Formats: sequence, C-alpha cells, structure tokens
Amino acid sequence: MIRSQGNSRGKSTIAELIFFALGGDLTTWKIEAGICDQTLAEVSLNGSTLTLRRDISKDAKQVAMWIYFGTLEESSKSGPQGWSKYSYSRYGDKDGFSQVLFRALNLPDVPSDESNITMHQLLRLMYVDQMTPVNAIFRMEERDSPNRRQAVGDLLCGVLDDRIYPSQIRARQLDKEYTEVASQFAGLTRVLQRVDENLDFSDLLSKVSSTEEKRQRTVDDIEKLRSERYKTGQSYSQNSDVLSSLRNDLDKVSRDIVGVQLDHDRLVLLIEDSSLLVEDLEKSIVQISQSQATGDALGPLVFSFCPSCFLPTQTPSIVGHCHLCKEEIKEDHEASRYARLRNELEMQLKESRTLQRIRAKELSDLKENLDGMHRIRDLLSDALLDQSRHYLTEADSKIESLTRSLGYLDRELIDLDRERRLADEVTQLSEQKKLLNEQLSNLKNNISDWISKKEQRQSSVYSLISKITAEIISSDLPSDIEDVSGEGVRFHFGDNSIVVNEKRGYSASSLTVIKNAFHLALLFASCVDARMKYPKFLLLDNIEDKGMTEERSKNFQKIILQLSKSTDVEHQIIFTTSMPESSLDQDSITVGPRYTESNKSLNIQN
Repeated sequence: MIRSQGNSRGKSTIAELIFFALGGDLTTWKIEAGICDQTLAEVSLNGSTLTLRRDISKDAKQVAMWIYFGTLEESSKSGPQGWSKYSYSRYGDKDGFSQVLFRALNLPDVPSDESNITMHQLLRLMYVDQMTPVNAIFRMEERDSPNRRQAVGDLLCGVLDDRIYPSQIRARQLDKEYTEVASQFAGLTRVLQRVDENLDFSDLLSKVSSTEEKRQRTVDDIEKLRSERYKTGQSYSQNSDVLSSLRNDLDKVSRDIVGVQLDHDRLVLLIEDSSLLVEDLEKSIVQISQSQATGDALGPLVFSFCPSCFLPTQTPSIVGHCHLCKEEIKEDHEASRYARLRNELEMQLKESRTLQRIRAKELSDLKENLDGMHRIRDLLSDALLDQSRHYLTEADSKIESLTRSLGYLDRELIDLDRERRLADEVTQLSEQKKLLNEQLSNLKNNISDWISKKEQRQSSVYSLISKITAEIISSDLPSDIEDVSGEGVRFHFGDNSIVVNEKRGYSASSLTVIKNAFHLALLFASCVDARMKYPKFLLLDNIEDKGMTEERSKNFQKIILQLSKSTDVEHQIIFTTSMPESSLDQDSITVGPRYTESNKSLNIQN
C-alpha cells in the first residue's frame, strides 16, 4: 500500500513510474517525474532476478531499456559491465526488450494484426490508472485495436493458441497472394486468346525437338562441306587480330571462372561449418533448460570429501551456506545465470541464422554468375572455332544457302522459346494458384479446429474469472449492485468491457468496484489455475475514483488483504490510497511514509 494524507501527494506519479520502469510507454510526464533522470527496478521473473533501467526523457517516446541479469545491488557494483541495451521494439533481426522479458517469463512472442505484443500491451491490463474510463478493462491509449486487446487477454488467460494469430495473419497474406496470382493468370490467358485464339501449348515440346533436329542436320551439313573444302588444300589467310582478341577474351573468362569457383567452394564450406554451429547452439539452448531442470530436481551438490585435500567435509552450522566455502547461497543466482546464458545463446543463434540466409543469397548469386560466365565461355569458344575455319571452295554457295536456312531455324527456335516461356509462365501461375488454394484451405481448416479447442479451454478459465469477480463484488458494502453470481458477470477483452447482471448503468463508484474486482479476479484466478500466463502482478491506482466513500474504500482494502492471505502462490499487489485502513497501516504491508503536503512521494530539491 502506498498511502498519503490527502490527495496530490505524488502517489499516481509513483504508479506511472512503476508502469514505465517495467516497460510501459508514457507519452505525457508529470513535472516532478520529468525532472528525474532514470528509473531502476529489480524484478523477479520465474525465479530469475533482473534489474531494469530506463532513462526518463519528456520528449522521447518508446524509450529503450537496459537489462542486467542480477540484483540491483550487483548491478550497482558492476559499473557499465554486464548491462545490455535493448530497443523498445524489434528492429529487423534485433530483439526488443519485450522479447527478452517474454523469454524470462516463458511467454510466447505473439504477433497481432499490427505488430508483436509488447510488455506495454501486457501492462495495460495489469495497471489500472485514474485517467482511463471506468468502464474500460485496458488502460486507455490512442490507436487501440480490438484484435490486439483480445490477443493480450487470451495470452494472459492461458487460452491463447500461439498458432492461431500468426496463422490468421498468414491466411490473410495467402488470400492476398491467391487473389494476385488468380488475377495475373486470368489476365495472361485473356491476352493470349486475343493474340492467337488457336494458340496451343500441347505439342510445343515436339515442335522444339523437331526444329532442333533440323538445325543440327543443317549444322552437320555445313561442317561436312567445310571439311571437304579443307581436303582440297586451299587455304585462306586468317585474321590474326580477331583470333588473338577472341583467345584473350576466352582466357580472361576462364580465369574469372576459376576465381569465382574458388569463392563458391569457400562459401559452401563456410555454410556447412556454420550449419554445425547453429546445430550446436540449438542443442545448447535445450541443454541449458535441461540442466536448470536437473539442478532444480537434485538440489545443491554436496561433497562428502573435499576435492582438494580429500578429508571429510563438515556440515555448515548456518543453514543456506555452502558446506565447502561457507559463503551464503543465493537462491536466485543460478536462475539469473541460466536466464543470462539462454538469452546470449538465443541472440547468437538468431545472428547465425541471419548470416546463413545472407550466405545462401551470396551462394545463389555466385551460382548465377558462374552459369552466365560458362555461357559466355561457350560462345567465345564457338566463335574462335568458327573463325579458325576458313573456306574458299566450290561448296561456298551450298554453305551460304545452308547458313540462311540455319538463320530461319534459329528464328523459329526463338519464337518457340518465347511460346515455351509463356507456357511456363501460364503453367507456373496455374500451379501456384492451385498450391495457394490448397494451403489457404488447409490453413483455414486448422484455424477452425484450433479456435474450437481454444474456446473449450476459454470457457473454463472465463467461468473461473467471472466466479471470483462475483465473489469480490458480493463482499462490497451494500450499493446499487444487485446480488450477482458467476453467471451474471460477462467480460470481453476485444470489446474492452465488463457487464454485471446484463446492466451497465451503475453509479461511477460501483463501476470502479466492478472494474477493480475483475482485475483482482484475473490475478487470483491465475493463482488457482496454473495454466494461466498472467504474471501475478497488479498495480491499482483508482480504488478511490469517482466519489468513492471512505467506508467503501477501506472495506475494499480489507478485501484485497483477505484475498492475498487466502493463497500461498507468490504474487504482488500495489495500490494507492489517501484513506488507508488502519489494520493495513503496518510496515509489512505499506511502502514508504505516509506522504503529506510537506513530504511528497518524490523528494525533488528545487
């Protein structure tokens, strides 16, 4: 409990700074908070202790975060070493701080219709502020999206099938691709029908084969005539400049091919070597999780004999200290070290995969370059051979006639090649259209099945949340809220609304109770149902909003304490009040002094 004597003592400022420190995005700053330089927060995420640091800037939005895998005290002693800076959002292949925190929380990285879900979006459901309308579930922000709200709610309720939202996005992409391919196929078909209504690709291969055979016979006849001409003993003075130029060009291309081939072979070896590295990194990530699980199962390692002098070891007199070195064993040290190692390996793996994609592109370019150089070498070789043979015989006229025929056949092959390319394009578009249709149909069927299974799980979780919400409301002081059961509470994350007894027209103070009861129900439902992903943290800054009476506020504070004591699951609730219940005003529950006009929450020295 953060408490004060009267209002305007800085309680909401502290709440906003907590929201910001954990990854929230603040667009407007209170004057006192804007004077500060940075926030520091030590957090416990699944047993791993991390320290988060963010710089305060009144002009900057989506501020980056510095993360240290260890306690606040350790981070202050380490200086700049050990800190890693992460941007607000993912940039290319670089992770943002949300991805790092999600990994520590064992939360999937879920895309919505606009971008990936971030810590900011999760905190909108865990931080209840004073400025958001009292009938809204999520903290208010511009350009909000119903699909994104639903994705966040499903994620934290543990009903999210992380295949659904990416698949829905993929389905929209496939549908768009299918529409484009179908349009291209229809357009190309119409154009071909206008050019030649009788255009038929069915015997295209036989036409090409027949024409190539005719061309080869013509080439053979020309070579035969030239050969007979050489036998007559007649010769023709060679043009040495032309031949020399052709030979030089051929030599240069051959040397270039050797150089490119060497680059190609080196890159192939590098890709194979890097593939082994990627496999090792993937195995290491799995082994880290296995090692952590083994350590948790077996507990601390105990030596019967000293590994140095081999004398029997003595049991430490102080519980929680190492029986060898007698130093205190920190429970969260190993978890933080595992989290840091896993994060570093994940980053290395992502970087290695990115480099592999770049190398694959380079290899493809080298192959294409080699193919082109081989074609040029073949053309130069043919030209050199042709220039080296001379004719000046009686067969000149026949050779000339055959050469003209060869030109016609080449022209026909060009036309056939054009038709072949058109046929390939039509066939490719047809096959692509068929493949896209099959993929889209299969994906939609899968999505339908996944949603059906998700709804079955969702019904159970939603019923639990509604039941706990109704119990909390029933513990409120008598008001305009009628008796309510679990079936009388309905909520929808996408619509951002809660309805009790099919009624919305309650007083503003009652709507505040309903809203806060729902948020408490989310937290305590996650303590009951281990499949929920809600981080078991709640920040309430509105329990006295909208004309809340002192008696009703103090009763609600008691409800919070009773709920907290009713579960053994670790959780944290932070709430602000200027009307503290006396039974809660104790050191084990409160944080800081009771703020006053002369002693506000932020001790800003002018």
